[in-house]
This record gives sequence, structure tokens and C-alpha cells, in this order.
Amino acid sequence: MQNILSTQLRTEIPYEYSVIDYNNGETDTILSRLPSEIKDSSLIADSYECVEGIMAEGKVYYKEYDVQIPETLAAYRFGDLPMMFVSLSDYNGLRKLQGMEAVDLSENNYRILYDKDTVRELAKQFHDKNINLTLDGNVLSLVNEAEEFIMSNSGMGQIIFVVADAWMKNMNVDTMIWNVQCVSEDAAKEFGALLDNYQEKSERECAFVHYVSKQQVYESSVTTKAIIAFLAIYLGIVFMIACAAILAIQQLSEATDNVERYNLLKKLGVERRELNRALFIQILSYFLFPLLLAVIHSVVGLTVASREVIEVFGDMNVASTIFATSVFIVLVYGSYFLLTYVGSKSVINKG
Repeated sequence: MQNILSTQLRTEIPYEYSVIDYNNGETDTILSRLPSEIKDSSLIADSYECVEGIMAEGKVYYKEYDVQIPETLAAYRFGDLPMMFVSLSDYNGLRKLQGMEAVDLSENNYRILYDKDTVRELAKQFHDKNINLTLDGNVLSLVNEAEEFIMSNSGMGQIIFVVADAWMKNMNVDTMIWNVQCVSEDAAKEFGALLDNYQEKSERECAFVHYVSKQQVYESSVTTKAIIAFLAIYLGIVFMIACAAILAIQQLSEATDNVERYNLLKKLGVERRELNRALFIQILSYFLFPLLLAVIHSVVGLTVASREVIEVFGDMNVASTIFATSVFIVLVYGSYFLLTYVGSKSVINKG
């Protein structure tokens, strides 16, 4: 899981820095308020500032449209959140920053984006139900299926509607985002120091509320990785070894107690090969039953996790990780089984 999260983070964090501000009566852009030593820094390879807006009037909220709010979002009252819009120019500017080609869009159409799998189901409904938007009395129709696109490093499950530049004029500015790509990793660290120093000195006059760097997201994932590693590696291995050890001791003890019975079978003419075969089947059945329960539990657990936990981090491919873990468990658990069988056989044959 730790490797999965690291890979996922690399693809979900397209910008070195996302500098973010909110419209608390301030409509000037972030760049217009930043000092030149930051916005014109030689540490920057490329950057782009975009604006997210909400409708001043009309059908502003998701609950006003013919969509079903998923249960996972309903708990956060997602239906009461205002719909966010961005201009085509800003969308293309961010696409360029991510190394993507620009797209076209007429004034009678809109595009829909989402940044997390948690909101994908809701975003898809606008396409599946062919839902139109009404802006300033004009009806806009959707021209694409829901597209995954990252607006900023702080994306935590957001749907964005892309419209022609003309429709943004009557929008209320909600969020301003300045995304930055640095010339190198060392330059990114230096740029972070510039932002910290500026934020500390400017206090209330700071041009932004906060920023999210790619490195910050990596570091914040360490706690999650540590918890997963502890639960999966420490607790998992401890319980597995404890289970295997208990089974081994129980079977060795039973073999010792049954020495006289096996000797009686030998006197009755049962071959040693048949005795060993019976012993093998007995020990195998004792070891297989807990393993079968563990497999059933894992299948159910992974099914739930893929739906309610893993989706929080995005679309993950866990097949390789599951295979590697399964091989490790079979090797350890199988080793206990073989050692138990060899030890029990030795006890019976000596008797």
C-alpha cells in the first residue's frame, strides 16, 4: 500500500507549488499583490494563475439540479455547495502548465472536470443525464464526459465547470490559484523559503492564505504510510506467526499423545507411508482452515476498502501488491506447516 500511495501521489501532484487565496473582499489577483522577488523569481520555470468563480444568481447549488448526491458526499452536505466555474482560457493555461494541448469550447457549451474519484460518480451524472446549465439566460450543453483534471495541489474532491471566458464576467470570484513549476528540486526548496519569509513578514497583508507544495504532500503522506505499515506489517505478521505457532504446538503435542495409537496401527499392518499420508492430511486440514477464513476475510475487506478507502486516494492498482503479500504469507505459513509435519512424523516414526 505504501508503494501504491507513493506512485499515486506522483501522478496527482502536477505542480511544484499551488499558492491559494480566497475572495474575502479582495478581487485583485495573487500576482498583482506579490512582490517582484517572488513572482519574477529566476527559480520559476513556468507558472499560471487561474480564478474559480460561482454564479451570482440562478441555479447555484448542486441540489438544484437533477442529480443524485452519493451517500459518501451527502454526509458532507455536498448538495449545498456552490458549483465552481473556470474560464476556458484558465483551463487551457493549466493544461499547458501540465504539458497538455489546448482545447476549444463554444459559448453554448461547457466541459466538466473532477479531481478525485470520490466525486467522479456525481460528475458523470451531468453527462449521463445530459444536464444543461443556464447562465445569464443562456442554455449551455455539455460536450465531454467527466474528465479528471487537477486544478491545484490541495484538491480534495472538487467538480469544476469550464465555460467560455465571456460567462466569467458576471461570476463572483471564489478562489484564486497560482500554480508554479520550478526549474529544479533545489530551486523548489529555495522558492518555498521565499514564500515562508514573505508570509511571515507580510502577516495580514499577505497575498495568499496558504500554499501547498509537492514536497508538503509527500511529507504529509508519511504518517499515513507509517500507520499502514504498522498495521499491515507488524500486526499482520505477529498474528500470522502466533496463529502458525499455536497450530504447530497443538499438532506436535497431539502427535506425542497419539504415539501409542500409531504403534497399534503399525502392529495391525498399516504401512508407514499410509500413516505419514494420514498425518499429512490431518495437519494440512488444521492449517488450511484458518488460512481459508483469512482469505474470505481479505476478499471482503479489500472489496470494502476499494470502495470506501482506496478511492479516497484515487484509482489504484493493488493487484501487484496483493500478489507479493500473498507469496510472502504462503512462504511463512507454509514453512510452519512443513516444519510441523516433519516434526510430527519424526515423533511418530521414533515411537
